[in-house]
Amino acid sequence: MKLYFKPKNILMISHDYYPNIGGVAVYVEEMSKALSKMGHKVTILSQYRSEGWRIQKTYNNNIRVFRVPISRLRKLDDLQYIYRMRKLIVKLQKSEKVDVIHWHTLNKDAKVMMNIHVSGLEVYTNHLSWFRMLYNQGEYSKIYSLIKKPDYIICPSRETEKMSIKLFGDKKTRYLPNGVNPDEFYTNVQQGIEMRKTIGIPKQNKVILTTNRMEPIKGMQYFIDAIPNILKYHPNTTIVILGDGSHKRGLMDRVNSQNIDRSKVIFLGKVPNTEIKNWMNAADIYVQPSLMEGCSIAIIEAMSCSKAIIASNVGGNPDIICDGVTGMLVEPMSSAEIQEAVTYLLNNPQKIQEYGMKARITVESELNWVSLANQLTILYEKRLS
Repeated sequence: MKLYFKPKNILMISHDYYPNIGGVAVYVEEMSKALSKMGHKVTILSQYRSEGWRIQKTYNNNIRVFRVPISRLRKLDDLQYIYRMRKLIVKLQKSEKVDVIHWHTLNKDAKVMMNIHVSGLEVYTNHLSWFRMLYNQGEYSKIYSLIKKPDYIICPSRETEKMSIKLFGDKKTRYLPNGVNPDEFYTNVQQGIEMRKTIGIPKQNKVILTTNRMEPIKGMQYFIDAIPNILKYHPNTTIVILGDGSHKRGLMDRVNSQNIDRSKVIFLGKVPNTEIKNWMNAADIYVQPSLMEGCSIAIIEAMSCSKAIIASNVGGNPDIICDGVTGMLVEPMSSAEIQEAVTYLLNNPQKIQEYGMKARITVESELNWVSLANQLTILYEKRLS
């Protein structure tokens, strides 16, 4: 790739990283890969559980990965992470010119950064969950104590951007959504057919998919309560639910209590991350009923697979879904609106195809890691120059 900027030496610091498969870990991995392909030197600094002292050093996709050991004992792991990560960062800054330190977790990495002199640019991506809790509780002094001196605060949703501007002003706050790799998440009709066969979904059935942690904040109870009326008007429909969590048993009981045909509602639990795109391709509609959301990578993955989206109008969802163009936004906590949106799409299959096609175009033009890495590079370059 032709470079229009000076390649940077970037340290990506994140307590949350693979083998975790949450949003922060995915962001760090995919953004680092995209930056590396542009010509930047990227090093990911994270942790692993061990009672030893050795720092793990590996290379992955031309990216250095250093992991400091932290104890399996919860009372020790925070202290060890802070001390050992600080020591590693100081060592790297002494041994090589570090242009950017980009950190990601407010509850862990912020404490690492508190007493570190950054020789280059300091950037924090506000992945929201703990920040929002502190913000909503009015714990502004706590937030200020954790976010002390970054040059930029990256916000993956407009909601986060608005909160961050209120506390830190607009000069250092920047909106940059999450993304996906469209070469990895794409339409594969045959793969979808094969996945349907594995769980015995009839050929003629429409499939509604959701991938969610089974926790109350994800709003799955409202989706479950919409299912009886969906099946009443469209009996040739199968609902596939991926994910695990403390609320899963209760949600399954909720299905049983409503006398829903269990062959029409399939809980698959947690599936390997590599299988997610296959299940996306088995679906016609993707539903995300969350009560609170940042910038959902799962929604963007479904968009990249050309799926029509139905999502609650919360958090970053309206930033990435254009209502009536790439999907439908519904009020949170409304089973009736979920049911109406699903029924509308099932009654108008041309809309499923139209929304899915336009969702894919949005990913290819905006919500992909290459485009986002370019924007992040421009930000790095602007400040450093």
